[in-house]
Amino acid sequence: MIKIGLTGNIASGKSIVQSYLEKKGIPVIDADWVCHRLMDENEEVIEKVKKLFEGQDIFLEDGRLGRHKIGLIVFADPEKMEKLEDILHPLVEQRIKEFFKKNEDEEIVVASVPLLFEENMQNMFDRTILVCADKKIRLQRLMTRRGYPLEHAIERINAQVSQEEKRNLADFIIENNNNLIELETQIEKTLERLWL
Repeated sequence: MIKIGLTGNIASGKSIVQSYLEKKGIPVIDADWVCHRLMDENEEVIEKVKKLFEGQDIFLEDGRLGRHKIGLIVFADPEKMEKLEDILHPLVEQRIKEFFKKNEDEEIVVASVPLLFEENMQNMFDRTILVCADKKIRLQRLMTRRGYPLEHAIERINAQVSQEEKRNLADFIIENNNNLIELETQIEKTLERLWL
């Protein structure tokens, strides 16, 4: 079994690569999805998050934690971001390990982890794939697809370790500056190279 860590900075197109791999029948676990479930369902996590953001407006009308509201706070406050990651990441790592064990008979398994390099999780994987896109393209995607104002889009991009630094850490790089056909061709070439 080859354990792949898939990562990419915000709006790089990591989710599209992830979907393509899933369509090919490759088992994928999404660290973001795990975080969302933890913040929606894990009582201990919910209590810790409430305590961390005490006095701040982080709730939806139905009383659940508002991830978008929390996102706006932590991307402007690196210290809060770090504390939130300290709550979530040990549990995310645990879920990824459980996922690997559950799928140990598969040829390839993929964990999609946005903060793979930020959290020094490389040792969990046999290979890492980084999805990249030019900063201008990523800004455009954040503003048009997610409706972020320019200032918030820049904040989101700057909150992560730069793509340039990550290029030196990744085993494979997929560029996503053009069309879907070219992206899919690059994914297929990368999958072929995994075995070399």
